[in-house]
Amino acid sequence: MAGLFVNHFELATRGSSTVAAYLFKQHIDSLFADSATVPIAMTCYSRANPLYIIYNESTIAHTSQTGKQSGKVLSMDTILLSMPVQVDDWEAKIKTVYTAGSSEFKALFSKGKAPFNTGTQQNRVNAVAALILTIGTDASLAAVKVQVQTFYTTMLASFNTKGVSKKSTKTDSKAIEKARKDMCNVMQGNFGLITDEFQNDLTQGEKYFDEAYMGNPLQMIFHLIIKILSIKKVMKRTFANPLTQQLQIVNNSNTTLYLFLCANKLGIMGTEYVTILPLSTSTHLLTAFGDPTTETFLKAHNTDDKIKADITVKVL
Repeated sequence: MAGLFVNHFELATRGSSTVAAYLFKQHIDSLFADSATVPIAMTCYSRANPLYIIYNESTIAHTSQTGKQSGKVLSMDTILLSMPVQVDDWEAKIKTVYTAGSSEFKALFSKGKAPFNTGTQQNRVNAVAALILTIGTDASLAAVKVQVQTFYTTMLASFNTKGVSKKSTKTDSKAIEKARKDMCNVMQGNFGLITDEFQNDLTQGEKYFDEAYMGNPLQMIFHLIIKILSIKKVMKRTFANPLTQQLQIVNNSNTTLYLFLCANKLGIMGTEYVTILPLSTSTHLLTAFGDPTTETFLKAHNTDDKIKADITVKVL
């Protein structure tokens, strides 16, 4: 019999940092969604999100060292080249909530777009961080904040790893394992806080933890790296109810992917496929990828000619 003070998140993810990362990402995303209206969600999110950034940095260092650098992180130069377009998009979306002359808008872009698009790399990183901080818990800008935070995470990871001498794979592996345990520890702590907050109705806290996934992770998730301009098999369909089966696709990289079903391992992409946008999470019926009654292989095509793709497919 397990003791009362066993860290169940650490036990469920032992031996797989990918499983830990999935559980933790679901945890912080669900907390952030409620952070503007549920105080305990904001408290737990503020504790947890920095550890996810550290985990990403550790995995980036490791994949770079082993020669398996994926599309999860772009070079700093590439990120900065794309930044003006990103900033224009953020500004346009913020203007739909606050007009350009309003005090709220001026607080967010106090010096216009110049701090984002000019100056040193450090200053441009700081400008994005300041925007996230200024948005804070403004519920009307929650969707924009998610986009800014995603860009910042990628940017910061690349910035922090540039110019740093490569460590040994063994050392990097230890860093990933430490990051996994740290994430599990904060999840266990947040579990206690949320349990205390909703002790009279624990169902209110269920959405912050993917309990079903913890119970059977190996059956439910597939994670893979796809080379540039390449097609790779994700899985072979073995579902009992293929016509109603749903899949959650997490594109962890700044690449556009095509997912499709085919009849055999060597099958190529036809006219029926699903486009998965860069750095996105989406849910689809298995039937959206093709005819699962005759086509048994789910495959993914990385359309980018410069970076590898990093994709996670969860069976719901």
